[in-house]
Amino acid sequence: MKFCTIALIAFHTLLASTNASLSSVLRNKQAPWVSQPQAGPDSHPTNPFNIFVDHFSASRSGTDTFLQTQITALYPNSSIVTTDDIYFDIFRFAAGAPESLVIRELDDVESIKRTVFMKPARRREGTGKIAEQVVFGGWAVAWQDREFKIIFATWAESFRQVTQWHIITDSPAAANQFIHACASHCSTFRDVVWVFEQGLWRPDRALWESVQKASWDDVVLDGSFKKSLQSDYRSFFKSEKTYKDLGVPWKRGLIFLGPPGNGKTISLKALMKEVNVPSLYVKSFHSWGGDEKGIRDIFARARAEAPCVLVLEDLDSLITDDNRSFFLNEVDGLEDNDGLLLIGTTNHFDRLDPALSSRPSRFDRKYTFPDPSKAQRRDYAKWWQNRLHSNGKIEFPDSLLDEFADKTGNFSFAYMKEAFVSTLLVIASHDDSENDKPNFRTILLEQVHHLRHEMESTDSISAPSIPTMTTTNSPVSEMMGYTLARLEFSEDSMVYQIPWISM
Repeated sequence: MKFCTIALIAFHTLLASTNASLSSVLRNKQAPWVSQPQAGPDSHPTNPFNIFVDHFSASRSGTDTFLQTQITALYPNSSIVTTDDIYFDIFRFAAGAPESLVIRELDDVESIKRTVFMKPARRREGTGKIAEQVVFGGWAVAWQDREFKIIFATWAESFRQVTQWHIITDSPAAANQFIHACASHCSTFRDVVWVFEQGLWRPDRALWESVQKASWDDVVLDGSFKKSLQSDYRSFFKSEKTYKDLGVPWKRGLIFLGPPGNGKTISLKALMKEVNVPSLYVKSFHSWGGDEKGIRDIFARARAEAPCVLVLEDLDSLITDDNRSFFLNEVDGLEDNDGLLLIGTTNHFDRLDPALSSRPSRFDRKYTFPDPSKAQRRDYAKWWQNRLHSNGKIEFPDSLLDEFADKTGNFSFAYMKEAFVSTLLVIASHDDSENDKPNFRTILLEQVHHLRHEMESTDSISAPSIPTMTTTNSPVSEMMGYTLARLEFSEDSMVYQIPWISM
């Protein structure tokens, strides 16, 4: 015990003496932030390539600091501005920047490159290609009226990949301006829909391309219904000043509800295509920090992108007893949600909590997409008739429009689409050398018959073992201004009918 006490006293005495000496040195002279070259005339590397290779061929630590100090020593008459910002990428900037940007490889800097095979995202896009990945390299860059030398290096460190750019310049201010312009451009993803799933946001180019194919011309809905929906979101994005003058938050919430296959998705895509604002699409609240962190990250991104469209898919599944309170607080709590158009979709409106389904300011309007009426079914067939007009193999008389509408009662748009698609597949598989020509009408009505049988078989299997009942108007339907269709429905499958849509 006595020995430990003596040793501890000696250690503190030595530490105090060392700190005093170090303080004295720092008061008299600032230590230079450069590495000391080893002794000998040939010991110092002669170019950035040797620095990189020598360093990675030996034991090392602090690679980022080592490279920065060594490159600084190589260019004593220039300033070195270093960045490892994840959004700084001179090649992506050069590919999409509106201003002139010229890049060429430096002759006096050797490059280290890897040849890699890049597999296509889809098999039908080809067999892939060979490309080069740069591990270490140098480029001369001309941007606006400035020229820079840039030394690039990337390496694995711990559990991450580090990328560092060293801008060699006579004007640090110009280098900072270049970093700002490049990172600002590269941090903005164009032509994507942002998707949140598994706790992360990711840019989805394929979904954006799918959205671009959508058009309101291809959406077969009641004219008044379509006009009302379009007017709702169009007027919202034009009415910021009106909201401000009225002293109310500039935000709006819509719910698209109804059985699957009746136009919610195509209408949503047509809306996303038309509005000139970012689109954010949420598939799940789950994240490594739980639903609360997921919800917080979702709304934080939406506020940063506003004005924008925030889509919540299958709202009835997203909102649970555990996350409801936190979600509601994000929607209409103290946070500023100006410019946010929130759209939730659900096939099961009856499962939504009243705090979501019946209170404006969270979701202000509900748009029901019911099974199409007879007139809508005829309009849908007419749409196909126009589309197939130039096909010489198909005879599509006007009489078939009414016949198709009569035989597709209770069909959703998805079922009707399948009838036409399967008919066209049958005709496409027909051998032209055969004498009998396929009859479009006969095949189409056969497909309708098969789909009817399939639908009824599925309904009989999934029907609950409770007696059906004649529905009456409920408080929810009266509140929404809807009436229940005068048909027999099971207790868990009530259909809300918009007043201006006839069955």
